[in-house]
Amino acid sequence: MSDLTRRNLCLALPALGLLSALNAEAQSLASPASENALNTDFSHCKAFVFDQMPLRYSGGGAPTHDIARGTVPTGELIELHETTVAPGKMPHSAHQHPHEEFILVREGTMDFLYNGESHLLGPGGVGYTAPNQMHGFKNVGTTPATYFIFSLSKK
Repeated sequence: MSDLTRRNLCLALPALGLLSALNAEAQSLASPASENALNTDFSHCKAFVFDQMPLRYSGGGAPTHDIARGTVPTGELIELHETTVAPGKMPHSAHQHPHEEFILVREGTMDFLYNGESHLLGPGGVGYTAPNQMHGFKNVGTTPATYFIFSLSKK
C-alpha cells in the first residue's frame, strides 16, 4: 500500500466506478424483476414515474420497464411494460400465450410477425395479438425501437 499516491488514487477512481456499475448490472441480470413481482393497486387513480419502474431484461436481452400488473376492479388482469430493442434484434423468440395483448410502437420500426405474415409498425403503430396465436416482434430499423405491451386476460 506504500505505492498509493494521490495520482494513483485519481487514476484508479474511474475503474472503481466502472466496477461498481458492472456489479450493479450483474446483480440485476442475476435476479431480474419478475413479472409476478408487480402487484399494482387499481382501485384508484395512479401515476407511474419512469425512474421508479422496475427494470428487467427479456430473454433476448432487451431492457424492459415493468409499469403495472394487477387486477382491475372489473376483474380483468392487466399488464403494461415498455421494452427497447436494438436494431436487428427480437426481445425474445416468437411465442403464444392465453391472453390478449397490444403492441404500441413509440419509436423505431418493428416487424410484427403473425400467421406467417410480416407487418411493419412505425411510431404510433399498433398491433393486436389474439389469445393462443403465434406471434413475434423484431426491430427491422437502424435505430433502437421502443414499444409498449398492454396485455389483458381474465383471471
